[in-house]
Amino acid sequence: MTELTVERAAEAPGAREEFLRRAEEIVGAEHVIRPGAEEGYRDPYPLVPGRSTWPGVRPADTAQVQALVRLANETGTALWTFSKGKNLGYGGPEPRGESMVALDLGRMNRILEVDDRLCYAVVEPGVTFFDLYEYIQERGLEVWMSVPALGWGSVLGNALDRGYGMTPLGDHSKQICGMEVVLPDGELLRTGMGAMEGTDLGPLFQGGFGPTLDGLFAQSNLGVVTRIGLWLMPWPEVYVNGEVTVEREEDMPVLVDLLTQLRREDVIQNNALCGNVVRAVTMNGPRSRWYQGEGSIPPERLEEIRQELGIGQWNAKFGIYGDKGLAERRLEIIRERFAGLEGFTVTARMYEGAEGARVAYEDIAEGDRTQMAGVPTLKPLGTINYLAEDGGHIDAAPILPARGEEVWDFYQEVKELYTEYGFDLYIGYHLYPRHMVHVTMIYFENGNEEMLGRARELYGRLLDAARDRGYAPYRSHVDYMDRIADGFDFNGHAARRFQERLKDAVDPNGILAPGKQGVWPARYRVEG
Repeated sequence: MTELTVERAAEAPGAREEFLRRAEEIVGAEHVIRPGAEEGYRDPYPLVPGRSTWPGVRPADTAQVQALVRLANETGTALWTFSKGKNLGYGGPEPRGESMVALDLGRMNRILEVDDRLCYAVVEPGVTFFDLYEYIQERGLEVWMSVPALGWGSVLGNALDRGYGMTPLGDHSKQICGMEVVLPDGELLRTGMGAMEGTDLGPLFQGGFGPTLDGLFAQSNLGVVTRIGLWLMPWPEVYVNGEVTVEREEDMPVLVDLLTQLRREDVIQNNALCGNVVRAVTMNGPRSRWYQGEGSIPPERLEEIRQELGIGQWNAKFGIYGDKGLAERRLEIIRERFAGLEGFTVTARMYEGAEGARVAYEDIAEGDRTQMAGVPTLKPLGTINYLAEDGGHIDAAPILPARGEEVWDFYQEVKELYTEYGFDLYIGYHLYPRHMVHVTMIYFENGNEEMLGRARELYGRLLDAARDRGYAPYRSHVDYMDRIADGFDFNGHAARRFQERLKDAVDPNGILAPGKQGVWPARYRVEG
């Protein structure tokens, strides 16, 4: 068994201060944030209150990243890298160890290329979904992008952390095609076809020659990714915004099986999003508007709220895109599959351009101009204040097989846990062809020690319940990375031991994101 700790890392006294002082010569004093500064870095929704802010540096380009990485090696200073730090619910920009320095790539915000003939973009880490969307609209480019729940985050960062959106290309990590990476010694690498000089194939073909490297830098501490190619989708002729509502809670397995079967057959073209009544309440909150009692909202009150909102116990959104004739047939098949099922209702609205033109955003009703249409938004941010004006949340999102009966069985266990700890069970399932993301959120009041204690304990119980069934989250809050990595234990944690060998080979000084995804460099590992 290996005990992972940051406290025993051998760092020279004053190394961080020397790094910050010399970093001013690289990025300018105004882009070096000192320890404890008000504008420093921390989790906006801390699970453990009272932490100070972390220092950081903000490079403007790849050359500055290279210089900072080399300086980190000279001084033995560990860097915690992020693109925009907007991965809220997972720790945001907060580093894992107290002696680390944040490497904030947000100033590197160039959109290097968008090609609407072959449908791809090349972007730097600081480019947000809003930035890319506005760039496309201003130039009249005929591509649709995929966006996650909130549009203020990094396009690159979201893809590297295996984030997802809600269009046909919503599995963002699978759309990455070619990277530029600063390695832990400061050397610059380009992957795939981009490893050749004088080529434009980098964002076009996901292979290359020899072992594929791109996957090594997803959720990784093996390099600093400074640009990626990302595939986009053609602007569709029509767009269908569809919904399936289900009146009875116990019919959820049927809904999951039908939607994932339709996705496997490519009838539904995006990952359907399935929410429960609590999810709808959070978007029509605050909670006190609907219920003011202690503990979880009781089932009978949730049924009343469902009736008041005119929704189902389960409410699934799906999208159809492209040719009008194909879209009409796809929608017809969906209606046929759900026909005759008591309590199931399918509604849909098709949008098409005038006189055979491609659909225009102004033709789409505002309520349907959502992430499924590739439109970034900040609307879900309002749910943060569900329980209190100063609210926060942590996401729990294990991966499950897309089998309705297994999803239902796990849901029942999770619901009992939420009730035991007095929280309302938020469900936002993302349904893929073969797996699903069992998204639940735990909302809390920032700084409320009693509530945070219950939230931490509930989160731990959720992780245990998932692991006991062979499930695990696909990404993690920084405070729980080691715990989740411990669950990947085949053959004595062979995967982690191999990851550590890679880490020690390419980053012998252990300066890039120690502890990212539970992978610590040698100088931080203590045999115990």
